Amino acid sequence: MSNQKQKFNLPLINAHAHAAMVGFRGMGEDLPLDKWLNDCIWPAEAKEVNPQFVYEQTKIALKEMKENGIAALMDMYFFQDEVAKVAEEIKMPVVLGEGLLDVKGQDCFDKDIEKTKLLLEKYKNHEYIKISLAPHSPYTVSEQNLVAAKDLAKQYGVIYQTHVAETKKEFDDSIKVHGLTPIAYLDKAGVLDENTVLIHCVWLTDEDIAIIAKRNCKVVHCPLSNLKLGSGIAPVAKLLAAGVVVALGTDGSASSNRLDIWEAGKFAGLLQKGINHDPTLLPAKQVIRMMTVNGMKALNLEKVNNKTIAEIEKEIEENNFDYLYYLQSGDLDFQ
Repeated sequence: MSNQKQKFNLPLINAHAHAAMVGFRGMGEDLPLDKWLNDCIWPAEAKEVNPQFVYEQTKIALKEMKENGIAALMDMYFFQDEVAKVAEEIKMPVVLGEGLLDVKGQDCFDKDIEKTKLLLEKYKNHEYIKISLAPHSPYTVSEQNLVAAKDLAKQYGVIYQTHVAETKKEFDDSIKVHGLTPIAYLDKAGVLDENTVLIHCVWLTDEDIAIIAKRNCKVVHCPLSNLKLGSGIAPVAKLLAAGVVVALGTDGSASSNRLDIWEAGKFAGLLQKGINHDPTLLPAKQVIRMMTVNGMKALNLEKVNNKTIAEIEKEIEENNFDYLYYLQSGDLDFQ
């Protein structure tokens, strides 16, 4: 094989990350999500996370993403103004969401939604920085606050992103507490629509998939994080067959542990072929769409790297991506 790199000039989109968590990479290995969060990550964040930490770690993360061909990002974390500074410095299109939680009290949620309002005003006309509403999940944010966040998202016409149906524990707890699946619970709360981005969606019923399709929500699949945390494998083939736009995310590099959408796409394709015993599922061009145009649709980006969705779709149709499964991101020339 030649040492010459394969040219690949389509913009890869990382539709879900916690960029600054690169600072916690390698921490809490081999733990399930609930223990990973409660016993490891959240205590570490309480001790370490401040504006300087977020700025410095995000700079490291976005540099790594750019090296791996990632041209745009949707982030959810704290001190998102610091993430915006880094994005401005390197001129990367981003959708940012200040993580909203109320498990530590209503005052915590109120403070962070006020931060979000300031960000919405500050960046409402920015060339490549967009602000979203980012309630962490239906198990860390009350129904009242999930709705309040959605009302603000509607007021500004912005994306509403949330983690949902990531683990069996979350799924089972939702049934026990609410008598509804996590997706049905969000639907009942009235927060699902075309500007809602649902992250993970590992544990779904067929009825959940029908709801997601009917509401025209977007889904972000994070296969490496879901595998590493033992959360399961999202029914991506079923979602795509239902007409749902499925994009790809790395999640935070404390749980994935890489910031590499090419790798995430490769795993996404192989997993669906394997678990469904069907090698025809997720052909290479469909995986490339998930890496590129589906991410743009999820982030409401009309153009990235001066390429429109229509132009990228045309390039995908005209090219053969038979190298998807044997080349790594390091083998690609993204210029």
